[in-house]
Amino acid sequence: MLVGDGLTLINWEKRKNPTEEEIKKFSTENHVDPIVGELLLEREITDPTAIATFLHSDATELQDPFLLHDMDKALELIDEAVESEAKIAIYGDYDADSVTSTSIMKLTLQKLGAKPIFYIPDRFKDGYGPNMARYQFLADQGIDLLITVDNGVGGKDEIKYLKDQGIKVIVTDHHDLPAELPEADAIVHPSIPGSEYICPYLSGAGVAFKIADALLGDEALELIDLAAIGTVADAVALKGENRVIVTEGLKQMQKNHHVGLTALLKKCKVKLSDVNEEDIGFKIAPRINALGRLENASSGVELLTTGDESFAKEIVDETEEINLRRQQLVQSAFNDAQAQIAAQKEHDIIVLKGNGWHQGVLGIVASKTMDQENKPVLATQFDDNSGVMKGSGRSPEGFNLFTALNKYHDLFTAFGGHAQACGFSIEESQLDKLTEALQAEPKNQGFDPQAPVIKNYDLDLKIADLNFDLIKKIRQLAPFGMGNPKPVIKLQNVELEQPQAIGKDGTHLKVNVSDNHNQVNAIGFGMFQKRAEMSSPLCDVYGELGINEWAGRKNLQLMLDDFQVSPQAQVITDLKEVYLDYRNKRLSTAILNRFDCIVFFNDVYYEAAKRSKVTAQLIKADEECTGKNILIYDRPHSLDLFQNFIKQNKTEHTALFFHTDLTQRYLKPDMLKMKKLLKYLYSHQNITMEGMDLVANFLNLEKVDVDFYLKVFFELNFVKMVNGFVEKANASQQRELIESPTYLKRLQRNDVEKILIESNFDDLLSWMSDYDCHG
Repeated sequence: MLVGDGLTLINWEKRKNPTEEEIKKFSTENHVDPIVGELLLEREITDPTAIATFLHSDATELQDPFLLHDMDKALELIDEAVESEAKIAIYGDYDADSVTSTSIMKLTLQKLGAKPIFYIPDRFKDGYGPNMARYQFLADQGIDLLITVDNGVGGKDEIKYLKDQGIKVIVTDHHDLPAELPEADAIVHPSIPGSEYICPYLSGAGVAFKIADALLGDEALELIDLAAIGTVADAVALKGENRVIVTEGLKQMQKNHHVGLTALLKKCKVKLSDVNEEDIGFKIAPRINALGRLENASSGVELLTTGDESFAKEIVDETEEINLRRQQLVQSAFNDAQAQIAAQKEHDIIVLKGNGWHQGVLGIVASKTMDQENKPVLATQFDDNSGVMKGSGRSPEGFNLFTALNKYHDLFTAFGGHAQACGFSIEESQLDKLTEALQAEPKNQGFDPQAPVIKNYDLDLKIADLNFDLIKKIRQLAPFGMGNPKPVIKLQNVELEQPQAIGKDGTHLKVNVSDNHNQVNAIGFGMFQKRAEMSSPLCDVYGELGINEWAGRKNLQLMLDDFQVSPQAQVITDLKEVYLDYRNKRLSTAILNRFDCIVFFNDVYYEAAKRSKVTAQLIKADEECTGKNILIYDRPHSLDLFQNFIKQNKTEHTALFFHTDLTQRYLKPDMLKMKKLLKYLYSHQNITMEGMDLVANFLNLEKVDVDFYLKVFFELNFVKMVNGFVEKANASQQRELIESPTYLKRLQRNDVEKILIESNFDDLLSWMSDYDCHG
């Protein structure tokens, strides 16, 4: 558990816990790598057909567009309008999903020979969704058919007005349905009760693409890249047909078909050959959204539908400037909001009133506040033009903001959205009433903002497991997004070394994640202060593995989602109150005499100490120790001896010295060298013990190794002495090397050296924690 930003408690849990045997069996049966197998099991994708579809999505998986509600009616109306050269208007909205929806519909109608006009509402003048004044304006333009994209189901009154004027209306939308649908000529929507589409979570652009598919057939695939942008940007579930749309859309994007999109990708420094869903989510969509947030998103439609490279470049340059200004406005408003957030700590829903905030960044401010506080948030700003408060709302998983706000629909002058995101307009006099009424809604829905946030990770790995091949395996499950999150890797008991503050404000973290043998670079947005306040360098890290490409070089990079002091780190911290690391200290008699008691494992050192001027109590490791502050002088012959000691040792402070007179470390027995020597002895005669120097030189072995191996051979009856010569013994049974006391002792001493001497102190204490009796 972790106390994160704000006071949010976060619990990390593994998404699923298949056993190694289950992973191995599943992977073998389905011919996939174990990493891929584990991720599929965690996502409960286990049917062979489902696995094949998930891992190999392509255009053949696109569904029949005529399965959508009213698709046949919509096509009949469009065909009639095109054939009669009727005036068609497309009514969109100002976010990336709407911009791509409008672009798809415009290009589709143009391919049919029509010359549609389009209207993108102005966020500041028109607000969200259908607008009566704009509908009246379009009616005055003499339109014959209105097609809404990514909106319309909430426009009952506005659509009735158009119908009264004799104008036909096709609604294409995907937003949550109101209690009463508008009386449009056709409503193409994936969630109409009784006519639910096989993929009910299509985006607005997805619905528009399905209409293009119905009208154009295979030619519609030229537009699927725009549908992919809307699908990722609107954060709908990347399941079923949405997965196909994004997968095929990314392929289509690489074909350089849309001039404006290619120019935008170039400005984002994205290689067409490498473009992926993250580029859409973090580079393309935010720039398109910025247009509608600060200006008018109509230029986004112009960008995505133009064939003029010079015109496209002009729009892209303008878009980049707007996006930079958007980033500055967001940070300023979010900083300004902190005082209101602090004042509403006791509220379960936070309602912010902007002080000159730009209306276009209200949704982002609400989102950042929600992430910080884990509460539903409404961010509002008074609009001088309309005389009402404009607002955007965001809510965490587990709380349906649309349901909560819809109960007070009469308080709004305009309202619409999803379970986790809503837009609205409200009289300033009604805002306080809404704020008070909403506080009961989290409890009504069983949502506790103070409860720990549960986050999932997917893979328990070591740093040594991270490589480019692992990235390829993980990418087999792409595209990632809502409903198919990018796998999160947990690295347990690692250290965050060489932290650097990066970014303009120095809040971001660049760090090396390391264990004893390996390290990987990592970036954590907004995490520098958290690293600075860590009570222990040892932590559990959660992040997503990626590639950082700089100056033509590719390196692994972990994008940090979180890190928290590991449970083992607290154990180590507690043990440091008991144990002191004296392994590299030089000990004088004066220092030794500061201890109440000095403990020995070996008689030779014990006897030598008794002859010295040391006045501290001297005892053997198997004797009772009564002092408060003791020092373990030498190293035991085996780890078992040390384990038994610390299981009984309850002294307040114990210094670990682990002295030895040996000048070199114990060498691990080399099986190949042992076989080499034994083979030589078996094939040669008249070899004496005095002649072993010559044997060692001939075989290129160290004499000390030869002496050790010979002792093992004699103990196991592999060889024997006959008349002063070393000869092959007639062993009656096969022997294991560990049956040799000399061999076993060497292994034990190697373990002692590896753990007690070579380990860093944290690792040593971590090992000791399994046996220590102080806990």
